[in-house]
Amino acid sequence: MPDDGDRPDDGDRPDRSDRSDSEDRLDRPDRVSRAVAAFVAVAAGMVVAIGGTLVHRWESADLPAGMALALLGVAVGAVFARSVSDGTGVFLFGLAGLVTAQVLTFVGPGGDVLVTDDVLSYVWLVGLPLVTAAVALTPRSWYSDRPAPAARHAVDG
Repeated sequence: MPDDGDRPDDGDRPDRSDRSDSEDRLDRPDRVSRAVAAFVAVAAGMVVAIGGTLVHRWESADLPAGMALALLGVAVGAVFARSVSDGTGVFLFGLAGLVTAQVLTFVGPGGDVLVTDDVLSYVWLVGLPLVTAAVALTPRSWYSDRPAPAARHAVDG
């Protein structure tokens, strides 16, 4: 049996008397919500990769409109994944998108290819993980529900 000196003092634990149990539960996502967020991030990565692979070679007036649309979709999906489940979500989104895009590069039935051996296809295959990584490097505060701290102004005197 431990001695009274071995037990932590009540002063060592943070005082949560000002927070209700429901507020505390809202701050900590449970296992089910984390699993759902991970599933949604993977599904979103697959959908964005399929859509981007289908449109990345589309050109309008000699401008790569499909590539812009595809990379914009990656950015929006990655921001969504980051806001839902932080770094884990954006990682799973990017991994699912990259794997899906790579699978779609193989020759399909009848010899059809969706990702050809041209510059636009290489930009798509490299741009997808780069845009996802750029979103992953954005500050965590951009996705917080807490209000931003008030700006401090230096007083010249």
